[in-house]
Amino acid sequence: MSATRQEQELQQRIFADKCRRLHNHLLSTKALLGEIGDYNRTKWPVHYPLARIARAHEAQAGSGPSGSSGLRRSNSMLDASDATLVNSLAPTPVRRAMTAEDVTQLGAGSGPSSRTAAADTDASSAGRLLDPSDLSVLKLDLRLSYHADSDVMGSLEESSIARLFDERLSQCEVHIDKLIARVADKSSKILVTGDLNAGKSTLVNALIRHDILPFDQQPCTMLFCEVVDASQNEGVEEIHAVPDIHRYNRLDPSTYSVVKMSDLEDVVMENDEQYQQLKIYTKDKRTDQKSLLHNGVVDVALIDSPGLNRDSLKTTQLFARQEEIDVVVFVVNAENHFTLSGQDFLLNAGNEKAHIFIVVNRFDAIRRKDRCERMILDQIRDLSPLTYAERDDLVHFVSAHEQLAAERAGSASSESFSRMEKCLRSFTLEQRFKSKLAPAQRYAMNVLFDVQYLAAENVASATKRIQEINALLREGMPKYETLLQERKESTRQAEEILDGSCLEVRRHTTAHLTNTTLHLQDVAEKIAYPGLLSLWSYAENVLLTMVRHLEHEVYECDRFTCFTIHQARSQLGRLDDQRRMLDTSLDQQQNMSAAAASMSPGSKDEGISLLDGTSASITASQLASVGSISNALDTAQLELSDFIDLDLGHNWGTLTSISASASLTLLASKSMAGNVVTLLRLSSTMGTTTARRLMVAAATVIGLGSVFYMVSDMDATVRRKLSSRVSLMLAEEGFVQHHAERLTTETSRAIRPFVWHLQHTFQRMVEAEEHKRADHLRRRHIAQDSQIYFDELRIKAQELANAVRAVGSTESACS
Repeated sequence: MSATRQEQELQQRIFADKCRRLHNHLLSTKALLGEIGDYNRTKWPVHYPLARIARAHEAQAGSGPSGSSGLRRSNSMLDASDATLVNSLAPTPVRRAMTAEDVTQLGAGSGPSSRTAAADTDASSAGRLLDPSDLSVLKLDLRLSYHADSDVMGSLEESSIARLFDERLSQCEVHIDKLIARVADKSSKILVTGDLNAGKSTLVNALIRHDILPFDQQPCTMLFCEVVDASQNEGVEEIHAVPDIHRYNRLDPSTYSVVKMSDLEDVVMENDEQYQQLKIYTKDKRTDQKSLLHNGVVDVALIDSPGLNRDSLKTTQLFARQEEIDVVVFVVNAENHFTLSGQDFLLNAGNEKAHIFIVVNRFDAIRRKDRCERMILDQIRDLSPLTYAERDDLVHFVSAHEQLAAERAGSASSESFSRMEKCLRSFTLEQRFKSKLAPAQRYAMNVLFDVQYLAAENVASATKRIQEINALLREGMPKYETLLQERKESTRQAEEILDGSCLEVRRHTTAHLTNTTLHLQDVAEKIAYPGLLSLWSYAENVLLTMVRHLEHEVYECDRFTCFTIHQARSQLGRLDDQRRMLDTSLDQQQNMSAAAASMSPGSKDEGISLLDGTSASITASQLASVGSISNALDTAQLELSDFIDLDLGHNWGTLTSISASASLTLLASKSMAGNVVTLLRLSSTMGTTTARRLMVAAATVIGLGSVFYMVSDMDATVRRKLSSRVSLMLAEEGFVQHHAERLTTETSRAIRPFVWHLQHTFQRMVEAEEHKRADHLRRRHIAQDSQIYFDELRIKAQELANAVRAVGSTESACS
């Protein structure tokens, strides 16, 4: 007896150690899911193989009845024999999710590949180690998107899938919290569930040997009824109706209502008060070795539930409630077998519970029992493969009604019911790892293997994205380099066009106006001289003609400037056409003329038209007055000096001609000496005074002749004096330099916007290309970080899965 007690204590210590280890692993799994959720929201939307899943469903749908494998169990783990590439076009056979019992079946080669191999995986490969439909816990509900070409499929963007995946992660974290609570809970909860009128309440009554729960041929259970031993209520048999199960406290009467035994049937069948659950404290008069409620090992609760297909609300509550349960006892009506709702429930529960305790009730009413048993076992094989593998201990064909009748009559229990009860007791109490911890272990391993699969998918997706971005960068580099070279060459040519145009305008204006100022006297020769009496008017006409001639020549320089600007604009337009050939995306941008006008708003008012080249309007607006070409000419007035030319340099010809005439007359006589002698004799005869007078008279005649000659040449004098004075005034004012500088500046201001536009558009093209390359580099950096993250995540999930798998069970099944 002492040895048996020591063995029990040892088993309890081993079980406590497994609980502790599994508790820690569940916490680590939850933290891992939280980390994935953060990464999914903030850095990299997790790639979900939606199209691959759609193709897998289409392949299964197209396989036809001959290729159908019946009901398929969604899983995330494979046996070593199944660890081969799956052909996505062929229907996949039924496979099961593994638990601790399957560890020995895994070979050394079944582990994930190395980090390098995972990083080099091509996302477009035709096969995978796992079919995408093998995702179990992290599988998204995308039933409307099973067709890869459907509109719904196309409308699901990456961000939408990421949000759905994030919601799924949150649901998994909530479920793991419940698993953690279940692992930490010392008691065991047994959920008795099944379809309507399957005999669930009758089975519970038979297990506790007490007709406490109402039963009928019609469905009668409307709420959850939890039956526990009265020892948990200080030995008092009592029924508590709980409106809020989360606030329930046995020591606080305000959290429940006490229901009399006589009213239990009405409450269970009607539930007018809308209670969430009944807590029934009762006594089992049997010994600890036979009773399930007071077993001397752990506290056990039997929970009777409403039928699955009664209504959708009750079914949803039942689906959610099974997450809090350690053992599921599924009651099947032998007459109906498994209904669709029952199949859905078992598939959902199978995400964590590899073993379902199945009781086929009312088996006594079946005539061909062997056929019924065979058909039900065939369904179980597809619904829960591990349950089928241990069908001798987990699947029982009984009649709960016969057991109650025998109990009332004091007869012995039937062999089938006694064996079922013994196996349920063994499964709940002796095989506690399998019944209590294995579901949590299975769920954690399913989660971790789903994480491994998705991590491998995202490593492949990141690798493919890196390859695509590298290809884009390689393809874009020649274009980028060509764009830089063209920008440099076009900028150089544009600057040369601008500088050449300005230099040409400066040279032309300087040469032309300089020549004009030097030949102003020639301009007035065509003016008729009216005579000495109209000399002043003649001088005014000469001055005005000279000024107008200067205006005309300045106007001609303006026209030349406009022509030069037009030529420069044409050359820059050809450069811009070459730029457009590099990037057609800028064709709809504003043309160069409009851009130049917007960039030089004052050019139209400054006298040089950039668009129409109408020189007359330019000159009229710019040269509105004489002062517009020269401030000195604007205030110029005729002076007396303009009519008198005392400059011997200009009159030397006249004086020379008179002297020459007198000399020639003197020399024309027969003999110069004779003429001189004659003059001396005449002088001596007339006397000195007379000779002197004669000489004065001769000089006077000569002077008067000279004055007359000068008056007769007054028009030339006016022209010469005015042209000299105007030229001097223009030279002192810097007339030529002023207009050369003005037109050069106007040329620069007119052409510069086109150069700026060309440079600006080239710069925008370069910046757009650089932004594109920077975006590619940023996306590649994110993909590289994600590749590393998901590769490390895959390894981390693998190590954690190995640790969870190591929490194994060595308990033996009932004999």
